[in-house]
Amino acid sequence: MPLLHEIDDLRRERQRVEARPSPEEAPPVLAVFAVATSADPRDYIRRVRSVLSAALDLAVSESFDDEDLPTAGIPAWFAAVSGAPGGRIPEFSRHGRDRYRTAVNGKPWDLQWWLFEFAPDNEFRGWAWWDVTQTDVPQAAEERRVRVWVDSWGESFFACDEFRWLLHTAGADEVSGPSLADASEWVREVPGR
Repeated sequence: MPLLHEIDDLRRERQRVEARPSPEEAPPVLAVFAVATSADPRDYIRRVRSVLSAALDLAVSESFDDEDLPTAGIPAWFAAVSGAPGGRIPEFSRHGRDRYRTAVNGKPWDLQWWLFEFAPDNEFRGWAWWDVTQTDVPQAAEERRVRVWVDSWGESFFACDEFRWLLHTAGADEVSGPSLADASEWVREVPGR
């Protein structure tokens, strides 16, 4: 079976988690999630990036043949909200978990189950991280918005509940989308750092 997320693609995805890609690299169409959070957008973005960085590090370094993947690099808050024993779940993450349950009508993700979504041969992860931007609309202190961009290979409907889990548990009050947008729209937005 061919790999759906080739190792080189995973490495490039990992690089995009750390730094905004150039406009020349963008596919013509991206999928975008609109996120409302009561957290400082920089803190929210940092949390999302830290989890994705750790997951993509595993994707390029582990065989995914073992029953359990190593979790030492996973941020403690994400491990705790995803059912790892012994951790303390911060309020932002607890709130996000509850919002996820309501929005998706689903149960919380188990940490190992979530990590296995990043296996290179996983047929179900229908997205790859692209970028995050902050909206240029003035934001009230109680509600801030960011837009999270992914490459869905032009598809408007794709498996992404594991991504929604991360977006919610990182501190989202609401996650809407995905919707398709021309890459030129992404280029015009303010990078989220």
